[in-house]
Amino acid sequence: MKQIIIPKTFSSDEEYFLFEEKSEVKHEFVNGNLIEMSGANKYHNKITLQIALLLKNILKQTNWEIFIDGYKVKNVDGNYFYPDLIISHPDTETYFTERPILIVEVLSETTRKYDLTDKFIQYQKINTLHYYLCVEPEQQVIIFYFKNNEGEWMTETYTRDEDTLQLNELGISFTLQQIYKP
Repeated sequence: MKQIIIPKTFSSDEEYFLFEEKSEVKHEFVNGNLIEMSGANKYHNKITLQIALLLKNILKQTNWEIFIDGYKVKNVDGNYFYPDLIISHPDTETYFTERPILIVEVLSETTRKYDLTDKFIQYQKINTLHYYLCVEPEQQVIIFYFKNNEGEWMTETYTRDEDTLQLNELGISFTLQQIYKP
């Protein structure tokens, strides 16, 4: 299934938000184009929920905010995206955050290339972002992008139950088993 891209102009961010509230389909807004978001299958939903529950439990004694599915991220170029999960610094915005520390995308056949390339390029423009997880929903694979101490983006791929993701900026860690085999 091919992504549908529609050129569109909005006079303000609020006009885009109103358009999205009335739309039956979600759209990311990137470089003056609406990008229609496809629906998700049960595997996508199950893994997103499991990650959200795990992180909510791990972070319950902190001030980090956790958002899933319908909450947007805005980058410095004014582009809006719908990640599957966001952990963010506390924010007063109603429709989006500009201060995520972690973004999770659950991959699918229709979004894999977009999530691993174009979206990652756009997400790297967000100064507060330290972690980007790309999660395969039907096989045990997580591609983990993270900033090193010099602020450069690095990547590691995890596939085993005991593989542990360290998110030092959040002060947490978890294994693939906790995600895939709770």
